[in-house]
Amino acid sequence: MNIYAVIILATIAIDFILDITSNSLNLRSLSKELPEEFEGVYDEDTYSRSQEYTKIRTKFGFLTGGFDLAVVLGFWFLGGFNWLDEIVRAWGFSELVTGLFYIGILIIAKTIINLPFSIYSTFVIEERFGF
Repeated sequence: MNIYAVIILATIAIDFILDITSNSLNLRSLSKELPEEFEGVYDEDTYSRSQEYTKIRTKFGFLTGGFDLAVVLGFWFLGGFNWLDEIVRAWGFSELVTGLFYIGILIIAKTIINLPFSIYSTFVIEERFGF
């Protein structure tokens, strides 16, 4: 593994760890009791539901974030990025067009892979809270 791969891998790991840490701290700071500052703005039930919604969305974010990390690392270590690069380069376009196809395919693949999570988020979590 070259130095660039180590830097990229470390950056991905640090980003994931910071995301998990910050979201965990946010979850710990949630309170079902209505703060004095929000009295008159929210009622107790609405505030409690918003806190529960935040908790569920954050925990679901842990799941999707972990899944995304596993997919990226699996694709990387199984040689997926190189495999895709070889396929796109074989099409014979210029470097710019080849790069655009490469990035476009990665974006489309990520969108398709995350589609079940998006559907669940919209039609289960959002529906549960009446959005």
